[in-house]
Amino acid sequence: MFVENHYLCSQIYLTKPIFMKKILLSICAMLVVGTAAAQDLKKATLYVPEFDAEYMEGMFGTIYGVSANGEYAAGYDDFAESCAFIWKRSTGKFEEVDLASMIMDVSNNGTFVGNYYVEVPGTDGAVATRPGYYKDGVWYPLPILRAEAKLTLNGGSADDMNGCAMAISGDAKFISGYITDADVYKLYPALWQWNEETQEYDLINTFENIQENIDKLDCPYGWVVKGMSDDGSILTGFSEWGSGARSAAIIINGEEKRLTCLEDPLVVAEQTGIDGDLDAEGFAQVSANGQYFAGNYASSGNGSNLSGWTWTVDQESVVFTAPYTVLACVDNNGVAYGSSSLMGNAAMYKDGVMTDLSDLYVWDSVNGAYMSTIFAASNDGGVLGGIAMVSFSMGPLQIPAVLIVDGTEGVNTVKGDSNKVFMASGWAFIEGAYNEARVYNMQGVLVAEATEGNIDLNNVPAGVYVVSVDGQSFKVVK
Repeated sequence: MFVENHYLCSQIYLTKPIFMKKILLSICAMLVVGTAAAQDLKKATLYVPEFDAEYMEGMFGTIYGVSANGEYAAGYDDFAESCAFIWKRSTGKFEEVDLASMIMDVSNNGTFVGNYYVEVPGTDGAVATRPGYYKDGVWYPLPILRAEAKLTLNGGSADDMNGCAMAISGDAKFISGYITDADVYKLYPALWQWNEETQEYDLINTFENIQENIDKLDCPYGWVVKGMSDDGSILTGFSEWGSGARSAAIIINGEEKRLTCLEDPLVVAEQTGIDGDLDAEGFAQVSANGQYFAGNYASSGNGSNLSGWTWTVDQESVVFTAPYTVLACVDNNGVAYGSSSLMGNAAMYKDGVMTDLSDLYVWDSVNGAYMSTIFAASNDGGVLGGIAMVSFSMGPLQIPAVLIVDGTEGVNTVKGDSNKVFMASGWAFIEGAYNEARVYNMQGVLVAEATEGNIDLNNVPAGVYVVSVDGQSFKVVK
């Protein structure tokens, strides 16, 4: 999208244009305390789609999902029209998905989730969007509460309120998202589970107790899911109050917990006369293992006081980061990612310190593109997805980007407590037990992987490789 006044900024979409309100990451250049010194930088690899800055040609949009194993990424482009795209690590290429409205997440086996266009029966060719999953080039519908003939049309635009699949577990067993009923256009959380017998997804939970709360509060929209733990027991996103303010919230084992904006601002305003939070914005995300949470919150809708936050279930309240910082996702190690300044500096947040990725890694820019904000991460944080900013002929725009920070040239050998890796006779020998090992060439392409034992590399060319063992990197030479 165009950036007003040619300032560099980026926008976090809570879902898609249906909601009209967005968290605007307003421009505010600032220094971030605690960033690492730019020395001994490791080499990372930046992937962006091909584009022509002079003629405004290319793929625009944002990466919203990265698979747990880092092999896939996905998002959508809403610059000109809603159009989804996928990225495969095996090729390093971005591929546009035909007929797609948007894609929000992807599993380890390449099952993508989002929504897509369908023709509505009895409407003489009218189309609408509906939740679904995309596998091997084909879209499949997910069960919803309303009949096909009652899908919201609205001209078949991306503003349809029929729901969207927003997250999928690494093993593709669970999908979460939001849906509406047939008559009341409010959004409700939903959970689908794969049925091995029917080879389809079943709608197993629509969280009736939360639906009742939404209806009781007379929320303008309702509950929107943003993320999910891999076992489906935790859903994250935002829950609206009757005032329309959005509260970062989670659902744990069917029960809702608000993390920001803990009371309805409308009620607070009536009691105190203070209405500063009436247009509050916020959302929550969760790591795949369900142990860590992160998100953003602003007490006003224009985002002027936006900041990130982190939380774990043993904390009484969230911990806010410095003002004007952004956190949009968190990995299984508790490292949160986003942007350290609203000027667009991709960053990570760990142990109370926000660090620009450019203080840790160096990567080759593609036609002046630079990594701006991280929206998604693999479980180990080795593959990061989000947006890069590019200066086009009519001003700066955001394009989808993937940054690989593990298994690329420059990664130093790190010996773990129980693992050691060495090459002999064409094999990568791994001492000690491990859960997952992956071998990458210097272009960041996965060439082999294993869950136990040693890895046969006799079929790959001679050269330098990086073996990632449970997130620890070892450089080997064949």
